Amino acid sequence: MNIKDKALNFQYQYSRIFTFGLNRKKFVCLPKSNSLCASNNSKNTFLALGFTLFSCLLFFSGFIEWYTNGTKITTGFIIVFFVVHPIVATIGLRQFLWLINGRQELRIENGKMTLTKKGTFLTKKQTFELEHVENVRNEIQDNSLSTYDKTLRNIALNRKLLFSHIMGEIIFNYKGKKVKLFNELTENQKAELITEINNLKKKPIANTVYN
Repeated sequence: MNIKDKALNFQYQYSRIFTFGLNRKKFVCLPKSNSLCASNNSKNTFLALGFTLFSCLLFFSGFIEWYTNGTKITTGFIIVFFVVHPIVATIGLRQFLWLINGRQELRIENGKMTLTKKGTFLTKKQTFELEHVENVRNEIQDNSLSTYDKTLRNIALNRKLLFSHIMGEIIFNYKGKKVKLFNELTENQKAELITEINNLKKKPIANTVYN
């Protein structure tokens, strides 16, 4: 291994620090003859958890500022500490709950695909007509990335976790839009889910209810 490769490998190993978090990795895929139910946990890192948890403290910033410094209550004070800060804290709490407790569920039955996020608040169910779901594919294969690209991906992970729930290990096209599914799957799990979705697309619609 030459000096350049050693340097790249050192940078990659260092970037892995940014990916450490709580081990919640769990994937479930339950196919039936004419339906499918799958679920996948949220991903997190200690850096993302620390940042979102710290932002939750903004709920109390107004009381802390008033009590410790005796700041005079003005209109500006109320707007900053009792309007802006609580909004930021609510966003942080929503993200923090997702990082420690979130999961995405996928169901396919009666020709419809539904995606639901659970474990936090202010989420919205997505529904798709299976016949219009196109080009279900693996977002990217890690073994196809260079060490440098893997390093950049690790460093960028926390930024993604701060602003979004789904990393998108699997993606598909739906009426001109790209939809992302699930986080941190193995290559075998990706292949399994893609295969099951494509198999259901080929089957005629049946009135099957998932129990």
